[in-house]
Amino acid sequence: MAERLAEYLVSADDYLAWESQQPYKYELIENRIYPMTGASLSHNYICTRLAVALDIRLSQRGCAVYTSDVRVQVEEGGTYTYPDLVVLCSQPRIRPYAEQDTLLNPTLLFEILSPSTELIDRKQKQTQYLDIPSLQGYFLVSQGKPLIEAHTRKDDEWSLRIFSGPDAKLVIPAPACEIPLSEIYQQANFADS
Repeated sequence: MAERLAEYLVSADDYLAWESQQPYKYELIENRIYPMTGASLSHNYICTRLAVALDIRLSQRGCAVYTSDVRVQVEEGGTYTYPDLVVLCSQPRIRPYAEQDTLLNPTLLFEILSPSTELIDRKQKQTQYLDIPSLQGYFLVSQGKPLIEAHTRKDDEWSLRIFSGPDAKLVIPAPACEIPLSEIYQQANFADS
């Protein structure tokens, strides 16, 4: 089913109208529709731990942390996604006329890597996410071991840092915070991933 949907090119307006009528979520990536699949226990655990850690550190600075039910307009003409975690540190800008809220100005985006989504997260999504003007960081989070790849922006330059191992700390420059990987992966079941 997923491969059949992705074979066809769809306009953003058609996707938004169609998806609002569906019982499940779908992403539009480069004008192709992809169903959102279920996640493993490890994926959900890591996502929850990361969301809590981010909320504790950033909520007092006016940032909000959202889970995978927030749709982000990545590219107006053809890419709309549901990142695993979205951090917003400004007033939300919402796409007008959408049946459902679609955020235009995320500050940070996190994707928990899984075998079925890793290629898209690393290729199409990453290329387009880094073009979002408001975005300050894109993070690829492993569910197989304590490892986070951090793409962060300073001025108009992107850099990559890899944080690995239970003793490492994820460093997010803007908004500034640090999170020990041991806090995120505290009781993660790596066999489940």
